[in-house]
Amino acid sequence: MKEASNPIPAGRLQRAASSQETHISRFRQVLARHGLTMTSIAIICLLLSSIQTALLSSLDNLFRNPLEYLLWSLVVATFIFGFLKYTKREIDLRQLIWVGYLFMISVVEEIAFRLSLPLLITSDVTGISFFWIGALISNFLFATIHYFTLRWKLNACIFTFLGGMGFSRMLDTTGDLTAVILLHWAITFLNTPSAPKRQN
Repeated sequence: MKEASNPIPAGRLQRAASSQETHISRFRQVLARHGLTMTSIAIICLLLSSIQTALLSSLDNLFRNPLEYLLWSLVVATFIFGFLKYTKREIDLRQLIWVGYLFMISVVEEIAFRLSLPLLITSDVTGISFFWIGALISNFLFATIHYFTLRWKLNACIFTFLGGMGFSRMLDTTGDLTAVILLHWAITFLNTPSAPKRQN
């Protein structure tokens, strides 16, 4: 007779799981479930010429002042590796790949959920604020995806929604997607500084 799988207790972000199969315990699970989902949404959005135009406009400051953004990128990277050193985490290849993944996911999530979807949602609507309608719906979808792909707890998803609204507000105010991406990278690193570790 097959033994029942041991339940996995809830973690800081992730809901309890009935078995190892449903628990997100591997880096490749995060890549396949969350990274691929978010990247696919961003790529589909970028197939539209209107989104391509909006993206170029939102990156205008980067094109005008590349050295300034290189400096800010180095500031964020220094902060990240300083944090890893301070918290005595091992800085190995896996950790470096994880930090790179967090940057990549920050890029695709900002393109998809702060730039593209709000524009698409409100493209045929007149007289209604881009920020309050497009951003609300887009960030609700953003938080919901975290609930299902990463199996995050409801309270973590609520904070994800609120954080997304903050990023939307920043983009709406500054029009600077690069700055939003860098801030997202720093915050998402603080939220998940290391890749998930397999439960024994």
